[in-house]
Amino acid sequence: MAYKLKVFKRESLPPDEAQLMSRMERLWMYAEEHRGTIIAGLLLIGLIGVLIGILVWWELDNETKALELYNQAAQLYLDRQLDDPEQSKANLQQAIRLYQQILDEYPRTSTAELALYFIGNAYADQGEYAKAIDAYQQYLAEYGKNPIVLGLVYQRLGSTYLLNGEREKAREAFSQVLTVADALNQDQALFELAKMEEDGGHTQEALAYYQQLLDQHPTSPFAGEAALRVKALSPDTGTTEEGVQESSSSEEDKTSEGS
Repeated sequence: MAYKLKVFKRESLPPDEAQLMSRMERLWMYAEEHRGTIIAGLLLIGLIGVLIGILVWWELDNETKALELYNQAAQLYLDRQLDDPEQSKANLQQAIRLYQQILDEYPRTSTAELALYFIGNAYADQGEYAKAIDAYQQYLAEYGKNPIVLGLVYQRLGSTYLLNGEREKAREAFSQVLTVADALNQDQALFELAKMEEDGGHTQEALAYYQQLLDQHPTSPFAGEAALRVKALSPDTGTTEEGVQESSSSEEDKTSEGS
């Protein structure tokens, strides 16, 4: 009787697993061949992470130090007694030095922007209008991206030009406030422009600015005064007032004739 030998076939891995093992082997071989490069890359990534951490810490530390100086300067700027002009002047000068220190030592901090704005305000409060104008112009050149502060800078620049006798430049600065979309002080700029036109004898232009203020900012604290000025400058009101004056004069003439 003949016996047939049974041959056992070796089980092969499924195609997906075999392919996966092949890829892993290739990756491992690649890693072995380029071990130095991979280690150097990992070290570089780690070093970059450390440097980023140091940079973040450094910037945060600068922000903290700048804010401390800003708080000291703000306290001096605000703490001024009207009955002690000498001390008030000394406070302003010390505040300016602290604000300037922020600009010199921490120019890239968010506090530096406000420091420059308040330097201009402090100089203006001291009557040093040329220095105040220079500070505001420096702000416009170096910063000018924050719409709220930008509107305030243009307004203070206009007021300072006005105090310095430069009316045309003041008008231009006040007008710039109206071009800053998110400025919160457009109502005040309109009021300042209206007053300038009224002082210059330009009644129609003044009326236009007052009316624009009332239309666009009806809840403004300047709206009440603007409404009064519109009534006072309105041609109809003026005619009525002239009529009252003429009527009063006629009655006085009649009274004089009768007596």
